[in-house]
Amino acid sequence: MRSSARRGLVAAPTALALALGGVLLAAGPASAAAPVTITSPAPGSTYDNSAGLPQVVPITGTGLPTTDDLVLTYDIGTGTPAQALFSGTTHNDDGSFFVNANFGQLPPGETTVLATVAGADAQSGLADPEVTPLAYTFELAVAPNPASPFTVTYPGTGTVVDTTTPVFTGTAQPGSTVTVTYSNKNLGNSTAGTGIADLAGNYSIPTTFLDLAPGSLGTGANVTQSNPDAQVGRLSVNFTFAQAPVPAIAPTITATPDEVTVDEATTTGVAIAATGFSPGEEITTVVTDSEGAVVELADRALNYYADDTVGAYADTVVFADDVLADDYTITLTGVRSGIVQAVDVTVADEVVLLTPTPVITSPTEGQVVTGGTVTISGTGPVGTGIVLTVADSSFLDGTVTETPAAGRFYITDLADPILVDDAGNWTVSVELLPGEYVTQAIAAELNADGSVNETGGVSEPSNVVAFSLVAAPAAVVPPGVTPAAPVARPAGLAYTGSEASQGVVGAALLLLLGGGLLVAARRRRALTVDSAE
Repeated sequence: MRSSARRGLVAAPTALALALGGVLLAAGPASAAAPVTITSPAPGSTYDNSAGLPQVVPITGTGLPTTDDLVLTYDIGTGTPAQALFSGTTHNDDGSFFVNANFGQLPPGETTVLATVAGADAQSGLADPEVTPLAYTFELAVAPNPASPFTVTYPGTGTVVDTTTPVFTGTAQPGSTVTVTYSNKNLGNSTAGTGIADLAGNYSIPTTFLDLAPGSLGTGANVTQSNPDAQVGRLSVNFTFAQAPVPAIAPTITATPDEVTVDEATTTGVAIAATGFSPGEEITTVVTDSEGAVVELADRALNYYADDTVGAYADTVVFADDVLADDYTITLTGVRSGIVQAVDVTVADEVVLLTPTPVITSPTEGQVVTGGTVTISGTGPVGTGIVLTVADSSFLDGTVTETPAAGRFYITDLADPILVDDAGNWTVSVELLPGEYVTQAIAAELNADGSVNETGGVSEPSNVVAFSLVAAPAAVVPPGVTPAAPVARPAGLAYTGSEASQGVVGAALLLLLGGGLLVAARRRRALTVDSAE
């Protein structure tokens, strides 16, 4: 492939012995000049430059004075020859020489090298008159600059792509297959799209990047062409998406159940489910107690990984046999993404939940009781003790935490509970000041002395009954009649004046609200066990 401009230069090959890069080719006596012989690539031969850099050709020859550097220029079709040599010449002891020539300025598709070789003093750069300029021609197996260069015109490096399905465009060898690939969420490669370059060498390839990690904006793509004659077969384009092709998945973590007994913690364990990690990444698990100390788990495999699709993670955390009742934090960390998620669980001593649940039968809901004493009665499990709370509704539901005034609340003393008789009935009389009240009860196992067993079973809280207490009208005592003595108030907890949230009042209230009998013990929970067991 030669242009007319290049043919004009070939007509006068000696004219290529020009001054380039400061080298002056000065004419000397014709009888004294001697030509240089090029041995490789031999004149008229074809050099296989398909491997390595196609524009670089090693030149060897003989006849060049050892004090000279080789001068080699070649035709690029512009009327001005290009310099091929950019370094000194290596001379061997046997009189041969070696140099690397660069023919990167040949026109696109050109494989014919039309050159002139001469010599110049290595020190001064002046042309050596003893070396006759020599016309030199050979062929390259592939053009250093393809006729249809492999390019990517869109997206360009540094581009922020405003669509999640960009169309890649560019040029390639006509008829070659062009493939767009990218690094996927599993650290492998996925194909975004393929296309065929048309007869003019143009391609247009619609792409999708659905194998990126959720929320990833990508790092770019590699574009390759299949034509084996194309020395440039792969291009990398670094770009990002304005919007993630795969929407991010919000990190979540749950523990099921979040409260277990010591026995369950060391056998069935706690099931952990999480989302939002990087797909396929390794997940580490660390469990710490309420003091922040790392605790030992049962035997585990060396590595655990999120799934390869959306980065979800599922695991079962089983505690070691020496686990204590406590609050624990399970922390998951994505090794690659650095995402950290944590969930709290409780390991509790087992507490049997007594059945049946107590029922308050009197007073009834909304009843107005007259006098300074109200009799509260109901049913419950035979042989248990009833712990009863009577107070203003705002105190019972926890919205008010200050201890009510004396005469406006009643809480059963755990050392002297209300006994359930053999028929399953219980009753107590409580002295209160007039006002609006609510009451609720639980049943608890008893010790041999009749006190509440604080490590035993408890029931679910009873129904809540609201009632009113109004003062009785002043009684007229007939002459000669002695008034009856007042009914003694049942034994109960004395008013201390402390805030309910900190004192015994708050402790018993928490008991009724499901906090468990052992308010002073650590994190006890009521776990349902059939009474027949």
